[in-house]
Amino acid sequence: MTKQRLMCLQIRSRLALQDKTQKELGEALGLSRASLSARINGHRDFSFSELEAVADFLGVAMADLFVFERGEVPAE
Repeated sequence: MTKQRLMCLQIRSRLALQDKTQKELGEALGLSRASLSARINGHRDFSFSELEAVADFLGVAMADLFVFERGEVPAE
């Protein structure tokens, strides 16, 4: 699995843990449902500023969105 896919899984997991929706995230980022879907599914890259906004929305450091090794979980 690529680092990008792992990051997308991390975003989805954190959304679920916080009972937040992709719709709410899209609204916070100013992205349409289709644009967010393309990013969340790894078909398009998030920009740096979008990743900052995602981290802000989730209340985590941007580095916490990245998982580099199988089974590694960012510290909370």
